[in-house]
Amino acid sequence: MSPPPPTPPPSGPPPAGTGRRPRLLGSLHRRLMVAMGGVALMTALVAGLLTAPLLGSATEDAVREPLSRQADFLARVLPVTGTGFSRGPAAAFRAELSVGLVAADGSATGVAAVLTPAERAALRAGQQVSADGVFEGESVVIEARPLRDGGALVLATDAAFIDEASATLRRRVLLAITLGLVAALGVAWFVASRVGRPLTRTAEAARRLAAGERDIALAATGTTEVDDVAAALTALDQALSRSEGRQRDFLLSVSHELRTPLTAVRGYAEGLADGVVAPDEVGEVATTMLAEADRMAGYVDDLLALARLQADDFPLHVGAVDVGEVLAATHRAWSDRTTRAGIAFETQPVSVVLATDGERLRQVIDALLDNAVRVCSPGDRVVLAASSAGAGVRIEIRDSGPGLTEEDAHVAFVPGALHERYAGEPGRARGGQGVGLALAGRLVDRLGGTIAVGRAPEGGATFVIDLPR
Repeated sequence: MSPPPPTPPPSGPPPAGTGRRPRLLGSLHRRLMVAMGGVALMTALVAGLLTAPLLGSATEDAVREPLSRQADFLARVLPVTGTGFSRGPAAAFRAELSVGLVAADGSATGVAAVLTPAERAALRAGQQVSADGVFEGESVVIEARPLRDGGALVLATDAAFIDEASATLRRRVLLAITLGLVAALGVAWFVASRVGRPLTRTAEAARRLAAGERDIALAATGTTEVDDVAAALTALDQALSRSEGRQRDFLLSVSHELRTPLTAVRGYAEGLADGVVAPDEVGEVATTMLAEADRMAGYVDDLLALARLQADDFPLHVGAVDVGEVLAATHRAWSDRTTRAGIAFETQPVSVVLATDGERLRQVIDALLDNAVRVCSPGDRVVLAASSAGAGVRIEIRDSGPGLTEEDAHVAFVPGALHERYAGEPGRARGGQGVGLALAGRLVDRLGGTIAVGRAPEGGATFVIDLPR
């Protein structure tokens, strides 16, 4: 069936009540930027939160580890006196370290006084001690090692070294995170541009299509989803071009078909007005004019009915309809015409009652029979059959005429398509304007059924109507 004619795009702002909500983020490019930037920012925050506690611990370990090695070294090599160390070797370290002693009796001198009794006891028991404390008003890091005489060596360094090293390390990590965030934003902008730009071009192509432009080329982008949208838009472009071409051809056909009887009516009317028609020919001329006028009126009625089928107020009078009675009445009405045309007409009714519009159903059958009789030649056969099909009924109109090709079947219900295709073959387009099949297709759709066309067992075309009960 023919798609409805394209509607021109509305001008001006969209009307109120259309349900369109304001877009806070705007374009897809901006949304991708915000999304990817947000992910990068969250990653940086999580990395900072996880790194912060590790920085202090790593910095303290970096300061304490060399202090521990020095304490181990001094504990092994420095001479021992009855009360502690000789002052010479220890003095060499005092420029950066504070030195203290724990005597064998537990007394403490120097920075060793910072140690707690428990820590001193651990040293006298031969255990190593790592501790923190405050010496001479400064926070210090302490490493203590037991000596051979039962005492212990205590080394301390200013804890400010840890704070300075931690601050330096934090600045470097913060700089690395900031640079990473900037790089992530740059990548986000690049990716958003690569994704958004083809979609922008596709949207522009859609707007050009809506404005009436056709044959718009869209280049491949390499992105599968965007290329799928572009391919769908190209297919729509081609479908619109074909549909509009058919509509233009149909309008040309309508103009031609109306012009022929109109010319005849006008010519006869001018003859009557000029008095060139003999009195004994007036009746014949009037009859001809009336026939041509009826022909035009019938064609216009078909066109109006075709247009009304797309309107929401198209009337349907649904009631209980006996399909067998409809087919019997159809057979009685068409028997004379088929007999005069030399066509065998067979009806195979079925007793099924449907809730449908009987007059519209008869209109569909008449249109399909008219098509079959027109294309058939003397000696051909036309069959009107009905049968129960699941929850409904199936009606078939078959003939032994020339039939339809697969290409014909695709445009069978497009107004004027078959008429134009076979206009040069009088045996296949006698007397029709290509509107009857379109009317039948849309009427079946209005009745809630489906219609299909194919090859009949008799060798010609078959039209199959399925209607629900």
